[in-house]
Amino acid sequence: MYNREHLGLEEARIGVDAVLAEVSKQPGVGACVMVADGVGDFIYGAKTDGAYPVIVQMAFNKAYTAARMLRDTLVLKNRQNEIGVATFDWGDRNFTAVEGGVCIVKPGPGYIPPGKMTGTVVGAIGVSGLHASEDERLAQVGAEAIRKAISEKRKD
Repeated sequence: MYNREHLGLEEARIGVDAVLAEVSKQPGVGACVMVADGVGDFIYGAKTDGAYPVIVQMAFNKAYTAARMLRDTLVLKNRQNEIGVATFDWGDRNFTAVEGGVCIVKPGPGYIPPGKMTGTVVGAIGVSGLHASEDERLAQVGAEAIRKAISEKRKD
C-alpha cells in the first residue's frame, strides 16, 4: 500500500501566521498567502484587507504549482528558461512560474528534482501581492516556520 504524508491544518496555520506577521510590518499592503498539501490541494489561506481577487488566485497558483511540480516556482522559472519551455506547455492552467511559491520538504527518503535533495514534498506555500522578489522572501519565511514546526513535532 502507498502512503504519503501531507501538511495538515495546524502546520498550514503556522506558515500563514508567520507571513501575515511580516506583511503587517508594511501597513496598507494588499497581500495573500495560501498553503497547499503535497498534491496541490488547498489547506488554508488568508488575505489582508485590500487584496485584489487576482492576488488571491495567484497565491493559490504559486502554492499549487510548487507542490505539483515538486520545486519552488523560482526554480521552475529558471529551468523553463534553460530548456525553452513555457508554463502553459505543462498542460495545467493553474501553473505559474512567478516567484513566491515554495515547497515544504520533510527530510528523509525520497527524491526532489533536480536530484540534489532528498525528502518528501508535504506541501507548499504561495504568497502574492507584492513585488515577486518580496513574495518569494515572504514565502520563504512561511516555509521556514512550517519546517520548524515539523521538526519540533518529530522530536516529540
